[in-house]
Amino acid sequence: MSQIFKVIQVEHFSTDTLQLILKPTQPFRYQAGDYLLLGFEQEDLKPFSIASSPRNDGHIELHIRKHEDNAWNQRLFTLEAGDEVLVEGPKPQYKLDDDLCEKQKPILFVAGGTGFAPLKALLDELLASGCSNPIQFYWGSRQKDDLYMRKQMIALAKHHANLDYIEVLSEPSETDTSLKGLVHKVVLEQHPSLADFRVYLCGPWPMVQAAKEEFAAAGLPDSQFN
Repeated sequence: MSQIFKVIQVEHFSTDTLQLILKPTQPFRYQAGDYLLLGFEQEDLKPFSIASSPRNDGHIELHIRKHEDNAWNQRLFTLEAGDEVLVEGPKPQYKLDDDLCEKQKPILFVAGGTGFAPLKALLDELLASGCSNPIQFYWGSRQKDDLYMRKQMIALAKHHANLDYIEVLSEPSETDTSLKGLVHKVVLEQHPSLADFRVYLCGPWPMVQAAKEEFAAAGLPDSQFN
């Protein structure tokens, strides 16, 4: 059953990407990688990944991409602090393996667009645990402005010696120094064999489907994927 959440903060990362910070009116216990259903009426709730590991303040962070042809989605971009929404959940989506750090496998996070959100939540939990596994976080988008938390990711990589942040642009400007192409293709260029990696992947459905097939062909076992 849904409950009422209050909008605490609204930040426009860019013209088409929004951060919502919500405050539950009742205890809301979730783990990194979970998602929730959000909306304005009980019969019309939509899924959104929670974009952080559990916060000390109990607030919930979401990253939402605008869709110009979707009136329901655009209504989210009119929300202001103090407004209320309906939320149902949490619901499981991704989860760090219990023995991930013990196995010492290198970890790849592969995000496309706002698929960044649940993977950032997993990364936050992983870094907070003190896990020493080598971690590479690939984030792909069309242009650099779409990488709405790139400054935070660059800072994290500087602070954690075991973390590398790699950004990939499919439509870079002439002055961009980021890698060019599709993010999952760049992963395969840099790691032709994925047999020894633990991979977490999230992004647009066509990207996920293509990457899943190509990663399997590169030797990634099902047990080491998502």
